[in-house]
Amino acid sequence: MSTALPDVADLPAPEPDFDAATNVGRSGSFAEQLSRARLGLWIEIDGDRILMQNATGERVHLPLDGVARRYTPGRKSAAYAGDGVLELVTTGANSAWLWLETFYRSGNRLVHVSESRNLSFPDMSFSTVYDYNGDSPPPPGRVDLGHIQTTKPATIRIVPPERRHREFLTGPVEVRALVVDPLVRAVEFLLDGKPVRQASKPPFKARIRLSNPPREQAIEVRAYHDGGTHVGSDRIVLNRAHSPFTVDIAEIRPLPAESPSAVSAVARISVPPATALARVEFYLGERQVAAFDDPDWRESGGTPDTIRVDAVLENVEPGDFVRVTARLADGRELEDAELLQGAEYRSEIDVQLVQLQILAVDRDGEPVSDLEPGDFEIREKGESRPVENLHVSNDVPLVLGIAVDSSGSMGRVWQRLHTVLRTFMAGALAANDRAFLVDFDDTVRFLQPPTGNKPLLNARLNRLLVGGGTALNDGVLFSLLQFRREPGRRALVVVSDGHDEDSRSRAAQVGDFAEWMGVPVYFIGVGRSAPPMVLVRRLTRRNGGRFFRIHPDLLQSELTAEMERVFDRINTDLRHQHVLTYYSSLPPGEGIEPEVRSLRRDVTLRSILPLQGLQ
Repeated sequence: MSTALPDVADLPAPEPDFDAATNVGRSGSFAEQLSRARLGLWIEIDGDRILMQNATGERVHLPLDGVARRYTPGRKSAAYAGDGVLELVTTGANSAWLWLETFYRSGNRLVHVSESRNLSFPDMSFSTVYDYNGDSPPPPGRVDLGHIQTTKPATIRIVPPERRHREFLTGPVEVRALVVDPLVRAVEFLLDGKPVRQASKPPFKARIRLSNPPREQAIEVRAYHDGGTHVGSDRIVLNRAHSPFTVDIAEIRPLPAESPSAVSAVARISVPPATALARVEFYLGERQVAAFDDPDWRESGGTPDTIRVDAVLENVEPGDFVRVTARLADGRELEDAELLQGAEYRSEIDVQLVQLQILAVDRDGEPVSDLEPGDFEIREKGESRPVENLHVSNDVPLVLGIAVDSSGSMGRVWQRLHTVLRTFMAGALAANDRAFLVDFDDTVRFLQPPTGNKPLLNARLNRLLVGGGTALNDGVLFSLLQFRREPGRRALVVVSDGHDEDSRSRAAQVGDFAEWMGVPVYFIGVGRSAPPMVLVRRLTRRNGGRFFRIHPDLLQSELTAEMERVFDRINTDLRHQHVLTYYSSLPPGEGIEPEVRSLRRDVTLRSILPLQGLQ
């Protein structure tokens, strides 16, 4: 079936002569050529392929899968449709230049934006707005063009003050800002919306006094160029009582007025900001006794990200288990359970479910999979705590970060790396897993926020262009900060030649934050010179990551095979991650530092990481 969007069409602009474009006259000639090509645009979607033709008759016919294909000598193109945009990315020979086409609807018009990146010419951007040929635009088809997503360079991110897992902070704390825009001249720090400090030179940091006793408070940073132009901001919330996604049975009490065997159960569900609550179910043992779907809880009390759900449970007997499950719109699911003990019902249950990401290995260092809850001992402040559950990797969604060095020195391995990365993402991400992409050269770009859409991730890889310097520290630190709002299992893969030239942050700062954040980092060094080993050891050893060295001068077949071996090793680790849970009796706000050990002599715990979420 063929669905025509506009009746007239225009393809991506013709390949510009960038060397000649340094001449003003040639630039004008290129602009005239582009203008003629954009007099009309015709786009047709046929199944999962797109056909495009511009006013000068140039045509492209590509699958909408985000995979780059060579369709004319010396250049490749890839097409992707989804999330309200249609994208076409074209790269020149040896990735010397990149041309990004984005199409989206604006009311009854079609907007066509072209952006270029080139090693020897300043970036350019062109926009064209089309009226539809006819009385009205066609109905949305395979491509529903509605909004545009861009990948602008990052400006500023908050590096939060360190704390123990679930610890509330009070009094004076130091807050640092990661500034990766070299033109930023000042950073303003705000507490609960009120300015408290301003830093006018790097390192941009401020000492901020938090409330005592502790309460939920918001910290914001705003970055400014010369002249006071606001160019970026970031915000976090400290001292939240709940993690981004939790399910807690908050209250169970008898209802003698209704029935001697009836109880009221209250569940509190903390919902991450990027998704929504889809369904809540109450069980007595394995028997479902109540279920709620949105919008049943829209009028319930609680903060915007914490939802309270009440249920009346009848025919309850002492010794029954009350179990509550909550499912998010993105498919993630958690549960909580409480044993009913007759007269010992509690009006407020004060235990906290603690989740620990662990990686267990045998004597040869290989990940172990045949584990049981009884294989572990947990102690908290010297007291033994029973293991609640041991979840295998398929039970807990993974958030995988991939940070790729796109500096000029990566050119030797660039094409092979692209191919292996696509294969790795296809195999490493299960149905409910998500990944994000970060690109760094002498600046940092957020190519794609966390998504489980593999074609979209492939499409975003096409935006990488080799060139520029290396800001390794900034790229790693920026990537680690993306996990602060992400629950579930976590891991970060960093690919770089390891030679940092342009970072604004120091290696020690990155190492400190990586150790505290507790994200396993898999560092792949592909340069002739090794990355700083002090940084690599701090990034990989304590949190259960690994360091791999690949020499870039291997034969092409050997280089590909070695990359595949490394990524297969990482995938094996990810598939053997477990999540160990137990209930802590420590009050909310007191830092939790559990001691966990293996009771099996043939098993060693390589990493034990609290799954803490920063707001």
